[in-house]
Amino acid sequence: MKQTNENLSSDTATKAMMRWLAAAALDNASLTYGEARRRLEEEVGFERLARAGRTGYTAGAMIDKLLEVYPAVPLLNVLLVERATELPSDGAGSYLADRYNQPLLRQEGAKGRYPKLWRRVFNMAAGEVYATPESEWCRLFQLAYNEALDEQQVEQERQRRKAGTENDGIHHGRTGEGPHHKALRLWVHANPGRVRQKFASAVAVTEFVLDSADRVDVLFRTGDGVVAVEVKSRDSNLVDLRRGVFQCIKYRAVLQAMDIRDDRFVDAMLVTEEALPGEISVLLKKHQISHFLAPMNRN
Repeated sequence: MKQTNENLSSDTATKAMMRWLAAAALDNASLTYGEARRRLEEEVGFERLARAGRTGYTAGAMIDKLLEVYPAVPLLNVLLVERATELPSDGAGSYLADRYNQPLLRQEGAKGRYPKLWRRVFNMAAGEVYATPESEWCRLFQLAYNEALDEQQVEQERQRRKAGTENDGIHHGRTGEGPHHKALRLWVHANPGRVRQKFASAVAVTEFVLDSADRVDVLFRTGDGVVAVEVKSRDSNLVDLRRGVFQCIKYRAVLQAMDIRDDRFVDAMLVTEEALPGEISVLLKKHQISHFLAPMNRN
């Protein structure tokens, strides 16, 4: 399918966008322009989009269609966000301006000119979206498209958006550990000094179980603290990598709670076999999680 404005605003594209954004809303999450581009290409059948921002055209057409049938619809389009800022682009400004009587947000470049106002109004809009129940999104979908969207379909979409591809044998009910994940985990366990020179003398433990019952792939114990390491092998997709970032955040928090010392060093690290997508790099930087790119050939 060609990336014309007509195709990007078609029912085929906007119905898919609504399903994706409604699923994200029910998880208090969001959808990045990059993810939306990938899904429009892979799931809807678009040719490669010139830039991720083109997906904003689809989100705008979607919310316009919803506003036609229900003028008070929560602004679902604001959950399509830039990965670096976790905010919608300037295209959302007119909708925010109209809904919250903030004419400044209609101006060109309002997001950059009025960042505090943009953030405050976005927070209100996102809050209304997150507070909308599943049944209401199904009702609005029916109104807009004269086509049923039942709660089971929404639940399937929520599962699909969270589905990873790596079998690490630990989380989310999966059984068994993939060979690439296992090989990377054991290499990190055996080579702490290769990961960071300062860890050369660390005591390394693999599959360390926290008090929360979470199992850390590798734990480095040094003289002044601990480092939890989450590994993601070449089998990992974007969902796996994002999950890895949040696993690191959780492990660090639990380790801090477990250790009663107030002067200890507690950290977490993500180790991968492939270079990170920009979205994941931004998340790591935001949450101060370090990263190590392991060599593919470790013989």
